[in-house]
Amino acid sequence: MAPSCAKAHEILRSVPYEKGFHFFSPDGHHIGETATTLCFFLKDLQRVGIESVRFHFSRGDFQKWLRTTIGDQELANAIDSIDQNTSDENLLTQLPDLVEKRITHLKSTHP
Repeated sequence: MAPSCAKAHEILRSVPYEKGFHFFSPDGHHIGETATTLCFFLKDLQRVGIESVRFHFSRGDFQKWLRTTIGDQELANAIDSIDQNTSDENLLTQLPDLVEKRITHLKSTHP
């Protein structure tokens, strides 16, 4: 189902730094990347190491942020569908691919 223009605008908006997605290493240290938009989230997914991506993915952190802060239930559900046991290589391909496709779709809805 295509989102309304207003919903697409809401999902693509920038959130305050405090509500951004803060990437951490498995030992609990912030690794210096914080995404405040879906576009920055995509760039950070492609830049941070697999350790951080796997850490957040296994905890459901990406989906929680997308649902509660960004308001994108559809993308969160798509990420939920990725097998928890997928290889690191597949995870580093699938996650950014899902996010990039969602951004493209939203931008086509909200010119």
